[in-house]
Amino acid sequence: MGTFIEGTDRAFNTQLKSFANKLANYNTLLGISAAELTAIRADAIAFDYVMTNQETVQDFAHTYTNYHEQLRRGGSNTLGPLPLAPVFPAAPLMPGANIEARFRLLIQRITHATNYTLAIGQDLGIIAPVPDFNPDLGKPVFSITKIAGGHPVLVWKKGKFEGIDIFKDSGAGFVKLDRSTRPDYTDRSPLPAFGISAVWKYKMIYIYKDAEVGNYSDEATVTVVGEI
Repeated sequence: MGTFIEGTDRAFNTQLKSFANKLANYNTLLGISAAELTAIRADAIAFDYVMTNQETVQDFAHTYTNYHEQLRRGGSNTLGPLPLAPVFPAAPLMPGANIEARFRLLIQRITHATNYTLAIGQDLGIIAPVPDFNPDLGKPVFSITKIAGGHPVLVWKKGKFEGIDIFKDSGAGFVKLDRSTRPDYTDRSPLPAFGISAVWKYKMIYIYKDAEVGNYSDEATVTVVGEI
């Protein structure tokens, strides 16, 4: 399972702080030096400081812009006091540029350490979380091929579902054709008479706990021809 670094600044800030706080639990096991611990903590503190101040500045800018609009075009004759610029707390010592690159290199070192385990990576927050399985969001995706004899084969993926219900339109509307619990499914319905073609349409929906769940697949169409 691969590692990851959060994409948004806010999520990255949270990830970096948690990582820096927890790394001391594994520094001996993973061969992380005291200097490296100090460095990652300094990076986390610096980034959190700048992120917090940036959000404060953005809030102030919004308030100041509203004041400006009220001053020029506001409908009231009464104008409140001028917004006060924020005062930042004392700044920590700023590290070098490119915190993310240093973080990425440290993650790489950790994951190649002899004593590194998946459980450690998960605790440090550098393993991408596995999305929860939600059957209600399922939607089958399938394609159609043909086997010898001209019978259509519906190629689909089972995933964590129990199977699929298959619906077929032979020209008079969709009706349930069958239930399949193992990919792939071959439609062995009688083909048209020799030399006659027909258009068959299919759609399917997943089965979970013996019930239909989620959304119907997109429809797929195949032309079948009667063979000898």
